Amino acid sequence: MICAILLAGGDGNRFGGDIPKQFLRLAGEEILLRSLRTLSSAGIDRFVVVAHADWMSETRELVTAAGLTVPAMLVAGGATRNESTWNGLQALETDDDDVVLVHDAVRPLVPVDVVRRAIEPIALGLADSTDTVIPSSDTLVVVSEGNVVEIPERARYRRGQTPQVFRSRILRQAYEAALAAGDMSATDDCSLVLRHVPGARILAVPGVEMNIKITTKVDLVLADRMLQMNSLDAASHLDAPTSLDGSRILVVGGTHGIGRAIADEARRLGARAEVLGLSTGLDVRDARAVADRVEGAAASMGGIDHVIVTAGVLKVGQVVDSTSDELRDVIEVNLIGSLNVARAAHAYLQESGGSLTLFTSSSFTRGRRDYVAYSASKAGVANLAQGLAEEWYDDGIRVNAVSPERTDTEMRRRAFPDEAHDMLLTTDEVARATVRLLRSDLTGQVLDVRRHDRATPLPSS
Repeated sequence: MICAILLAGGDGNRFGGDIPKQFLRLAGEEILLRSLRTLSSAGIDRFVVVAHADWMSETRELVTAAGLTVPAMLVAGGATRNESTWNGLQALETDDDDVVLVHDAVRPLVPVDVVRRAIEPIALGLADSTDTVIPSSDTLVVVSEGNVVEIPERARYRRGQTPQVFRSRILRQAYEAALAAGDMSATDDCSLVLRHVPGARILAVPGVEMNIKITTKVDLVLADRMLQMNSLDAASHLDAPTSLDGSRILVVGGTHGIGRAIADEARRLGARAEVLGLSTGLDVRDARAVADRVEGAAASMGGIDHVIVTAGVLKVGQVVDSTSDELRDVIEVNLIGSLNVARAAHAYLQESGGSLTLFTSSSFTRGRRDYVAYSASKAGVANLAQGLAEEWYDDGIRVNAVSPERTDTEMRRRAFPDEAHDMLLTTDEVARATVRLLRSDLTGQVLDVRRHDRATPLPSS
């Protein structure tokens, strides 16, 4: 059996603020909830969540909200990290050969494959413990009383992360010895195995940079940005949690290019898809018209489960050479149009517990010469998606944004007529990736679609 101890006992003292950091929302979801869902998708058979004694009821609410399909217990933490782990280990009541994983709840971006990679050597009997580590890109300096006394060889050192995984009897033996020695102030659990279980084999497994521990407000900003760097696989054969068969999908901007390809892919998978766009007489800048057409689509399909907004314009030229109307059109179609559709769709998506997917662009990360207004509008769309994910989370609506790299569309061919089209994504590739996102349980994500991501799994929520 594989068991997990999720350490969520912090009081937020180092972070600052009114509530512990594990209860803060990251792109729409509480940090603790994200960690729970990631671990649950890695094949965990039983959970124990170790919470701060003053925040037990709030933690219990989140554990319930996670919808876990395996048993989950809640216990109070101790005065130190080691005491909290020990409390969790005692609550698990594991057999000697069971596998026990220990993870910091405030590492919500750990990929599922890293969790599985840490578990595998223990499950296969290849090690007594695994420690998730990453190389250090910085020079390490040993300081004593303000003086530099040593600069060790960096290649020998790694930075420790979690999860750390153990054979149950090894972790229990380490803690029993540490308790007897009064040694309960280590910053991790492998330290105790190393000190108190002679001969235990601890195997290093590679972690990833994005698995940061959110300790300060700067960490939270970095985590939010890392979510915007996720990639979405365009391959259609990879698993996604839910079916689109019978779903009611509205694609705004679906008469051409990416939008039309998404509608076609959704229909292929059994969905009913309606499309709106300029070719059907809709100007997304007109909020009243958008509301009327969305209402009509909902009436026609008997409701709406998913809304995708691909409507957009791209005009190339330097700002000083562009007219005010040209600049206004880009902002109003790309950003205000997305806002208009979102407002019009909210009631229908709340009723169905559905999703809204907006389209940004690879240029949203920084302003680009010769299409400054376009870059600015797409940065706005990315922030719109993450903001709505938080506003609408309690309404049961998922909100995400898709950021495809350069894609072979009619709009792009007009803007860049001399570009080599065989180096671009196809609209079908973007459509397959987007439909996989519709079928996931993700929210608050800005996900890249790239040509080289064919073997990368969908990020965990």
